Amino acid sequence: MKKVIAAAAACLILSGCASASNPGAMAVAVTPQSLIDTTSSLSHAIAAPTVTGGKATNPMWVSNVSDEDFAEALRQTLSANTMLATENARFNLAAQLVQLKQPMMGFDMTVTATVRYTLTDMAGNTVWTKDIVTPYTARMSDAFMGVKRLQLANEGAIKANITQLVTDLIAESKRNARMAALN
Repeated sequence: MKKVIAAAAACLILSGCASASNPGAMAVAVTPQSLIDTTSSLSHAIAAPTVTGGKATNPMWVSNVSDEDFAEALRQTLSANTMLATENARFNLAAQLVQLKQPMMGFDMTVTATVRYTLTDMAGNTVWTKDIVTPYTARMSDAFMGVKRLQLANEGAIKANITQLVTDLIAESKRNARMAALN
């Protein structure tokens, strides 16, 4: 009987552990709004992105978004949207996770991601920079366990942020002469 109780307690403890973010859950697939053609200044133009400001998840505390997971989500997104350069990149993209505002607890958990994106040409000149702030709420119906809801809210906030990035980059490429001149 003691073994059964110990096993049940271990399962409860383990099920409450925080999990790291999933890059695939944060990546953005191609949408009609994100389609670019081969003549776009962004087509296969951006080198693999760099990310700073993230934090690794401590399983005994709360879910976070690491630099590596965020960078992989950006890389997957840029690749899916034909913006990732395999060679001869024209731009570097840097993302600084300025803040991942998380609740301590709650039924519905809203996480707000603030990310500063900087696009530079290969000479290091800033072509475009923008802070993007996006909230996402994971509801009790999405996951019973609070640690899982927080992970989902983190992933949703970063995915919404990357979605806005892609939208803003496309809009900027259409109106920014400096970006077009690098074509």
